[in-house]
Amino acid sequence: MEIYERGKEKAPNITFERATAEDAAVFLEIEKSIPLTPTYSPTTTLDEAISEIQNNVVYLIREDDKIVGNVMYKMKSPDHAYISGLIIHPDFQGRGLATAAMKQVLEELKDVPTIDLVTHPDNARAIKLYESLGFTIGERIENYFDDGEPRIVMTLART
Repeated sequence: MEIYERGKEKAPNITFERATAEDAAVFLEIEKSIPLTPTYSPTTTLDEAISEIQNNVVYLIREDDKIVGNVMYKMKSPDHAYISGLIIHPDFQGRGLATAAMKQVLEELKDVPTIDLVTHPDNARAIKLYESLGFTIGERIENYFDDGEPRIVMTLART
């Protein structure tokens, strides 16, 4: 599926590949590609990676023949999805891949009235991306992942 945006420019051509437990090492490699900072808490072990893949809908994001990131979500109910992760490898950031990936996920979830996610309040790039897609900032929750860092809940409510 190709997605077009930014005026007349053609957005990146990405495809999704549903991850399985056999993809855990690749998933973990993408997770660990982002430096550990207060704004990002990656999956750090193979067991955690397998658990994420088994408990979420996880897609490996491909651009041409390269895996460039992953995106995952969980259905909380038929009316509520939680986007639990979006990562683009640093070598591929700044090219619109995260926007294209989010648009594909939102298209897949088009019949779900409520979609939420959490991000660090200092992650300005992520907040800007999510707001551009219609998410609004909700409550701030201290120590959300038991890592001593706050997170904000962002919600896309469709009527």
